[in-house]
Amino acid sequence: MDTISYVIPTLNSGKTLDMTLLSLRSQKDVNISIIVVDSGSTDNTLDICERWNVKVLYAEPGNMYRAINIGLHECDTEWLAYINSDDWLYPNSLAQVIACGHTAKADIVYSNCDFTDVCGRFIYSFAPAYPKQLRSLFQSVILGFSQQSTIFRKQVYQQLMGFNENYWLSADYDFYFRALNYGAVFTFFDAEPVACFRIHSTQLSNTKAKEMQAEVQKILTEIGDFPSSYDWFVVLQWRIKNIPHYIIRLLRQSLIAGKLKINSSLKT
Repeated sequence: MDTISYVIPTLNSGKTLDMTLLSLRSQKDVNISIIVVDSGSTDNTLDICERWNVKVLYAEPGNMYRAINIGLHECDTEWLAYINSDDWLYPNSLAQVIACGHTAKADIVYSNCDFTDVCGRFIYSFAPAYPKQLRSLFQSVILGFSQQSTIFRKQVYQQLMGFNENYWLSADYDFYFRALNYGAVFTFFDAEPVACFRIHSTQLSNTKAKEMQAEVQKILTEIGDFPSSYDWFVVLQWRIKNIPHYIIRLLRQSLIAGKLKINSSLKT
């Protein structure tokens, strides 16, 4: 049976952590090791971890990726992953993702992901890019898949020396871009969605959107790759493929809000 380790960074995550842990413990045909790395929660987060008998480590607050690195450095399984404390995996999906990684002899496996509102109601999904499209999207400051539905081998994580803690908003973009340049093999498990990402107003991607964009631009500059006309064409193809998902997002968010609601990403 395959083994994988999941790291969950937490800070006052008591409202949602139970669901995240339940989704991991409910996976079948795979052994999962779970490490929670907490940054000083004052709610019932640690009580939940004790109830689930989950290992807890401490990380100074201020950088989620520092917490993730602390947890992943403790892992000794072949496959690694991390998930936020308000996201979750669908039942019995993880074994299929790992099997896909073995079949493709891949270093990194990503798959489909659903997006919900803060109450867990479905809003939309999106079509990840194919592996051959990833470089063009990276160079256009786009992560062409969702981190929540992605796993990677420990060997790659070690060779890349983990997530770059100089970035506190976009270290996942930097990590996967460096992996691509390193020559890591990516594969796409194109089946039913594997994970759910919960969208809410207090997320850094909402409250620090400009800072995140600036950080991604800095990463792109340091790596030294810039988009060509071909890259923009690939991005256009990917966006056209996602038009049905954009429409579903517009309709679902408008239905939930009770009025027409257009996000900045839809305006793009």
